Amino acid sequence: MDYKFKLSGKTAVITGAAGGIGFEVTDGFLQNGAENVFMVDFNHDALEQCADKMKAAYPEQNIFAITADLTKQADIANVVEEIKKTGVSVDILVNNAGIARDVYSMNETAEGWSKVVDLNLTAQFFMSQAIANAFLIPQKHGRIINMCSLGGIMGIPSAVAYSASKGGVLQMTKSLGAEWARFGIQVNCVCPGFVDTPLIAETKKNERWLAYVTMRNPMKRLANADDIVGSVLFLASNYANFINGTSVVVDGGYSCSG
Repeated sequence: MDYKFKLSGKTAVITGAAGGIGFEVTDGFLQNGAENVFMVDFNHDALEQCADKMKAAYPEQNIFAITADLTKQADIANVVEEIKKTGVSVDILVNNAGIARDVYSMNETAEGWSKVVDLNLTAQFFMSQAIANAFLIPQKHGRIINMCSLGGIMGIPSAVAYSASKGGVLQMTKSLGAEWARFGIQVNCVCPGFVDTPLIAETKKNERWLAYVTMRNPMKRLANADDIVGSVLFLASNYANFINGTSVVVDGGYSCSG
């Protein structure tokens, strides 16, 4: 048994790769030897800038940028076609793209609800389905790592759509892990706590909120994006060969403090 932590020769697809956790996860895969990394994001300009940074830092590895709105089936299909054009297969999918809305439930709208659920949950499923059908099932191996959240395991006030979508990700992960294990595919998810990324930039301006979540967390701080990377790399590595359909909570102990 080879217990070395290595991803050499592997091909990874990372959504939401143009910032925050996605950018750091991309860096982590490349640092650990991934041969091909496909960076996917809807923000074309930001994606190109991030991909250029990675290409400059890792000139020996293959880095591709694909602009896509993953709430659109045609864009998901195009991601698959763009990958196929390179002639490589996919070993790892990281479903990281997501959105949050700070809206109390009595003020939520159908449009706002759908915007959150369509990207956080529905897009994760159909991206997983597309990559599995095109690559992972035919080759009989692969890893899918879904980005869930603290909101998927506990209630968060003023984030009902977000929490509902992430709770769905948690259960989707379990179902896909149970169904696709026979194809050699392991499906797991990571549940970060409050992470200091642009996703919570507006919420963070509320000083009372920031003081409360910092006080409640046993580690007395928000997570940084790079605090989340290790758990994703672990689930993609040989160390996680018998881990399937479960979640890794990375919240500094927030969910276990009363």
